[in-house]
Amino acid sequence: MIRRTIATLSVLPFIALPAFAEPAEAEPKHPVQPLLWKVEGMDLDKPSWLFGTIHLGDGPVGTLHPAARKALEASDAVYTEVSMDPATQLGLARHFIRADGKKLSESIGEELHDQFARELKAVNPALVPEVFESFKTWAAAVTVPLLEAQLSGATPLDGIVWNEAKKAGKTTGALEKAADQFGIFDGLTEEEQIILLSESLRLQREARADGENPVDKLVEAYVSGDPKRVEAEVERQFLEMIKGEHKALGEKLLKQLLDDRDTKMAGTMAARLEAEPGKSHFFAVGAAHYVGKDNIGEQLRKKGYTVTFANP
Repeated sequence: MIRRTIATLSVLPFIALPAFAEPAEAEPKHPVQPLLWKVEGMDLDKPSWLFGTIHLGDGPVGTLHPAARKALEASDAVYTEVSMDPATQLGLARHFIRADGKKLSESIGEELHDQFARELKAVNPALVPEVFESFKTWAAAVTVPLLEAQLSGATPLDGIVWNEAKKAGKTTGALEKAADQFGIFDGLTEEEQIILLSESLRLQREARADGENPVDKLVEAYVSGDPKRVEAEVERQFLEMIKGEHKALGEKLLKQLLDDRDTKMAGTMAARLEAEPGKSHFFAVGAAHYVGKDNIGEQLRKKGYTVTFANP
């Protein structure tokens, strides 16, 4: 899948399906250490925080590390990528629905539709492609890698952070609107969307043949709490696409999904910090936005802030 796509998408379609089994008891209760950075300097009266999330909520990834919880509890305002309130989340589903009058099967052709159907069956025998006929092609593509994990219906970590902030009476807000994320995919031609779906299915097939699950590897990297390991894993998955004939599309999406959004979110964060230097802000966004070259933390450093990894 495109580099960090799994980490940058904050919502998936709402589909009521049977839950999967509970995580094994051998799993840790929470990440080994949090992906948490302290922001200081520039006349801030209190430290603020950058918290890397993962848009899943099962097992240890659905439980805050005590250090992250302490930072959250000490914060005055909490911001996620998009608003996690129920009304906004329910409204996000409309972004996945086609407006061209076609069905998904008509757009992608019989061969690719058959591959899609086989992948759904591999995830869960109860899944049928007819459920997705109203989906945009890109929506089907980005759903495939996360579908198995999403079937549990668990609240993603972003939502857990939001809900706890709301319960504590903290200020909550969003750094982006849904259109900032989904508009990137809507800007792809139908041909590019078909390539995205084809590549997504190919990588899922190859991983399954090797007895692997790409999402599991991302989860393992996240639970380690090691930014370098997270960076290496998302980089590895990104390279799976851009090394072939679709390199241009991969690089295009990389720039739009990460580089451009990192710049915008860093600017929004800096504006919040400057406007309210007496408050502690907790910025919870996909962990991939905090690792790699020119990530959000690096951009805040360039603006004069001191950003340090808060290793407990």
